Amino acid sequence: MKIDENTTPLLTVDHLKQYFKVSGSFTVKAVEDVSFKIYPGETYGLVGESGSGKSTIGRSIIRLYDPTAGEIQFNGLDISGKMSKSDSQTLRTQMQMIFQDPIASLDPRMTVRDIIAEGLVIQGERNKQVIDDKVNEMLELVGLVREHATRYPHEFSGGQRQRIGIARALIVQPQMVIADE
Repeated sequence: MKIDENTTPLLTVDHLKQYFKVSGSFTVKAVEDVSFKIYPGETYGLVGESGSGKSTIGRSIIRLYDPTAGEIQFNGLDISGKMSKSDSQTLRTQMQMIFQDPIASLDPRMTVRDIIAEGLVIQGERNKQVIDDKVNEMLELVGLVREHATRYPHEFSGGQRQRIGIARALIVQPQMVIADE
C-alpha cells in the first residue's frame, strides 16, 4: 500500500518500552525501544519469534498494560500516559483487540449474544431489537449462524470461539483492530 506523505498515521508508537518488575532485584524487559506507524486502511504485521514481545506490544497499545516508557499516539491522541476517563472511553470504542486464546477471553457464564453485544451495551445501546440485529449480522459475517447466539463458549470449537472474539471486536466498528495471533 502506497502511503501519501501527507497522510496522518492512525497509530504512532515511538520508543516503546515495557518492563515487568518480577522481584526487588529482577525486571523483565519484555519490549525494548520499539517504534512504528500504522496508517488508515493499512494492514500491519508485527512478526517475531515466540517470546519476542508481540503480544505485549499489542496489550500496551490497547492500554491493558501501562507502558514503561515511550509514546503512543492514536488518532492524534496521546495514549501513552495517564488518560482521562473520556479519552479512555474513546480509545475503547475506536480500538479493539482479538485475543490469541479465545477461551480465556470469553466469559463462560455469558451467552454468545451477550458476549458480542457487550460493547454495544457499554456504548449505550439499549434497544434489544437493534442489539439482536447487529449481533446476528456479526455472527453471519464471521461464518456462524444466528442460532449460535443462545449458546455458551464451551459449546464451540477453538476456531468458532475465535470467530466469536472477532465478532465481539468488530461489532463496535472500531477504527483499529489488534489481532493477537
